[in-house]
Amino acid sequence: MAAIAPGDSLGERYRLVALLGDGGMAAVWRADDLVLDRPVAVKVPRGGGAGEPAPRLRREAKAAAGLTHPGITGVYDYGEQELPGGGRLPYVVMELLAGESLAARLARGPLPWRETAAVCARVADALAAAHAAGVVHRDVKPANVFLTPTGVKVLDFGIAFTGPSERGPLLGTPAYVAPELLAGAAPTPAADLYSLGVLLGEASGGRAGTEGPGVLRDIVCRCLDERPGARPSAAEAAVELGRIGEVPVTASADARPAPYGPPVAPPPVGPPVAPPPVAEVRTPTRVLDEPLPPPPPPRRRAPVSRRPWAIAGVVLAGLAAVAVLAAAFSPDGERRERPGRAAPADAPSRSRPAASGVECAVSYRVDGSWPQGFQATVRITNLGDRPIEGWRLGWTFPDGRRVTDLWNGGREQDGRNVTVTDAGWNRVVPPDGTVEFGFVGAQDGDSAGPRPRRFTLNGGACRAP
Repeated sequence: MAAIAPGDSLGERYRLVALLGDGGMAAVWRADDLVLDRPVAVKVPRGGGAGEPAPRLRREAKAAAGLTHPGITGVYDYGEQELPGGGRLPYVVMELLAGESLAARLARGPLPWRETAAVCARVADALAAAHAAGVVHRDVKPANVFLTPTGVKVLDFGIAFTGPSERGPLLGTPAYVAPELLAGAAPTPAADLYSLGVLLGEASGGRAGTEGPGVLRDIVCRCLDERPGARPSAAEAAVELGRIGEVPVTASADARPAPYGPPVAPPPVGPPVAPPPVAEVRTPTRVLDEPLPPPPPPRRRAPVSRRPWAIAGVVLAGLAAVAVLAAAFSPDGERRERPGRAAPADAPSRSRPAASGVECAVSYRVDGSWPQGFQATVRITNLGDRPIEGWRLGWTFPDGRRVTDLWNGGREQDGRNVTVTDAGWNRVVPPDGTVEFGFVGAQDGDSAGPRPRRFTLNGGACRAP
């Protein structure tokens, strides 16, 4: 990524404040719009913007800017910044969202089936608007769904497909890519519906087909049908899921997406087809016809070559391990438990301390520092047996440090004493669950100095590893 840091300006208008996230293709910064005096999100490509990232970022800006829907992240601007060492850094300015990604929420466990239907209804509603405008998202997955206090947002149209004349490599996240794309077909709206079916199953932990109503299981099975023509439209899925999840949608079941290529023959009449097995793989978006990076041991996976028969290997690698969803959503399949998730590397230990009354742990991580400033992330873990409903975390800073900007919570500071409260949408921390917030701070020197070692949550002491 280009050497940019907090305090830098892009286009003489957007001043970078803090790094919000760094993914496989791009990094997202919190920034201030100096003209309109408002906070924004700024996306820049990894690798400094050379080669493919600039066209891809422009395509994302154009695709999303042409869509007007409450469930699609707003795009405000696109520009290219000249770099001191030569070259140009492209950037997209977007709506700054408060909340967390669906991937972060699912890391704490699956959603109830009704909440799954409500979230996916909003995703389908946004996809219906994109399809009506001739745009296929191509990367529908939990990391690209954002949960905000005002609703659900679909992110990242960076690999969106805008028509049959467009050419390029096969893109997407393997576990969510429709089988016809892996076989070489051009993307259509039906490919997004296949991804939505995987999302439905993953969000509910496979329980939507066993605990939810039969119509919910039918939607999942239809979305995961290998035949694109047998899948519902995004508008149809939005309407049906909205009824189940009891949330309003803007789409109409009679709406149809813009045409893509030759019409697909309707599927033959017959009993519903059991969905194909789908693996729960949380890999970043990548170009599927490039060699895959070797995964960490002990698993081994053959690299993908550029030959058509080798692409089929991705199908097997992405779909082989997924009897979970097939069993959960097939009419006579048995319910199976979802495999557990590994805790983040910097999460505090789950073992309870011997001291009585300690029901929480706090990790404090300094993400970076610069002269007179630093950025930190704080994670709270509930070690108790009952959920924490409403939280208030306090700690004491050394002299000369103060919080200047904070996200995912509210802040108060009285001298050296800092108190952070929940943001509303993240007020409940389930047993063994976590909540995270970040902030930018000011300091007198060039180093963030020692970290706070004592934290109190709702008046009680927390473990600080």
